Amino acid sequence: MANPTVRYVCRRVAIYLFTLWASVTLAFFLFRFMPGDPMSVVLGTLSQNTGKVAGNEEIAAYYRRLYELDRPVIVQYFKYIYNVVTGPLNLGPSFTAFPRPVQELIAFHMPWTLGLVSVAMLIAWLLGTAIGTLVGWWRHRRISTLAVLLSTFFAIVPVYILGIALIMLMGYTLKVLPTGRPYSPGLEPDWTSWSFIADVLRHAILPILAMLLVWGANFVNQMRALTISVLGEDYLTYAKAKGLKPTTILRRYAFRNALLPQVAGLGIVLGATLNGAYLIEVIFLYPGLGGLFARASGIRDFNVMQGVILFSSFAVLTGSLIVDLMLPLLDPRIRRSND
Repeated sequence: MANPTVRYVCRRVAIYLFTLWASVTLAFFLFRFMPGDPMSVVLGTLSQNTGKVAGNEEIAAYYRRLYELDRPVIVQYFKYIYNVVTGPLNLGPSFTAFPRPVQELIAFHMPWTLGLVSVAMLIAWLLGTAIGTLVGWWRHRRISTLAVLLSTFFAIVPVYILGIALIMLMGYTLKVLPTGRPYSPGLEPDWTSWSFIADVLRHAILPILAMLLVWGANFVNQMRALTISVLGEDYLTYAKAKGLKPTTILRRYAFRNALLPQVAGLGIVLGATLNGAYLIEVIFLYPGLGGLFARASGIRDFNVMQGVILFSSFAVLTGSLIVDLMLPLLDPRIRRSND
């Protein structure tokens, strides 16, 4: 019989692959069966760029052959799967940024999104976990009551509303921080220049702060509830009876046991946080995947929209898989439960 840990890993990887395939398939059929002809968008854009009437059937036929829309749907699907697997994200050229390929557009915009999300998520999780532990441990103190009120408030505020509020307060009222764009107008991107990097970091403060407050508040509430739930466990009562110091009980028993569900919950919230990040990018005029998707949806560039959805699905599912695979290493009970 296979090792329980090996069975656990194989089961998680199988679920990951199936869910990823389902996401890729859904992205294909979602855009194939949307009302409207994507070629009308291509020809309309061509007409705007050239000033000519784009009604030539030969031009339309050329673009349909180029994007293989003249082939049966099932043939398109298998070619699409092949391109996604071997590409990656080899979805052909963008409709409206022709002839730039979709993967080139995503590769250009992706670092901005990953930079915002990774920094905001890391700080939010670390601070939220630490504060939530202390708030749960000191649950009867006034400062804990105040922290609960603040975390509850920020947890229910939509991230885009908070982003707009920060723009109004910090950008227009106090005028201490820039209100949008990744760097100041007129600057040439130069990642070897410290002044350019400092300008980018200054422009990133507000979008990161908006996500940090909302995500961090949710982590505070979750960790507080987990900490309170373990305070009544027998092993904590036994530790107190042994005369251990409160800080030792908190660090070795309460925090460690409450941390495991907190780590597991991280994989669950990845999808919601990425969607929130896309909205923040649109509000702050950030050149990330959120802004790219918003522009593509406005002009119905299906190839780019598919690419963003596929990348998002891959990122979220892979992050969740990594968290799932970490759990048996952190919690021996998971390994034993597979016996």
